[in-house]
Amino acid sequence: VQLRKAGKVTVRESTLKKLGAVHFKYGVVNEHFEVTKFALLETIKEAVPKMWSLEMKSAWSEAYDQLVAAIKSEMKPSS
Repeated sequence: VQLRKAGKVTVRESTLKKLGAVHFKYGVVNEHFEVTKFALLETIKEAVPKMWSLEMKSAWSEAYDQLVAAIKSEMKPSS
């Protein structure tokens, strides 16, 4: 809903801090994010094959990359 109305999705800073701390705690590394991105894109492609396009792939890739960047910026021990 946020994306359709505002053209972007916002995540609370407290939520990002929690996500970052959990990812840090479990030792998530760059390769994990890449595998997850691949799986996400393939799953969407299989779920909506008639809607799938390069534009859709690009939009999902960009959204995922932005979320991952935000999570990575908070990947440190919780205080």
